[in-house]
Amino acid sequence: MQTQKVQTQKMSYQQPLKNLLPAFALPMAVASTILLTGCNEQADSDANTQSEVVETSEQSTVSDVETSVSTDTENVDTGEMVSTRDQPLSIDWSRIDSGQKPIAPEEFNYPFELDGESVKSQAKFSDITPEQAQHTLTVGMASNEPLEKLLDQLGDSYLSHKFSESEAKLIVYTTPNVKPSQHDYVIAHEFARGLTLPIEIIPQPKAEDVKSTQPATK
Repeated sequence: MQTQKVQTQKMSYQQPLKNLLPAFALPMAVASTILLTGCNEQADSDANTQSEVVETSEQSTVSDVETSVSTDTENVDTGEMVSTRDQPLSIDWSRIDSGQKPIAPEEFNYPFELDGESVKSQAKFSDITPEQAQHTLTVGMASNEPLEKLLDQLGDSYLSHKFSESEAKLIVYTTPNVKPSQHDYVIAHEFARGLTLPIEIIPQPKAEDVKSTQPATK
């Protein structure tokens, strides 16, 4: 009986505690939810702040680049080309030459295979032999090498240029004040070093001269 009485007293003490637990559980859950919500809002706020900082930094960088490009463009635009059209002009080929010794085409180790597709296509397109096409492709890749030095002398007397595949020759068109001439330039670039690039300067007649040679229309 004594044992049963003790157990009955324990149950009577535990029953109020069980009744109180749900009452405490709800406020604790609400508090946890509020705390987590606050953390999430703070995390979102930090993320948005970091995003704004990154975007601001990127916009600043882009702005700096655009300003730099704009400044460079202005500097280029304000540069003046040397005017040479008001005086007779002859090319000083000693200032153009590379100083390289010429190599015979048959002794050169070409980067293009003689039976390669590019050589075959060039030979067919220009109606030349594969050997000529092989040489033309190689020389043509380095044909711009002497142009910078030519432009330094020609100034605004330069009009245009082209590379003739059939002749493997660089042709430069100029204003009428330039004396026509031809020159064999030896390429210095390792791609075609030692090969000879013929250069021809061809002055173009004035527009009024061209009109005067045309037959009158009725």
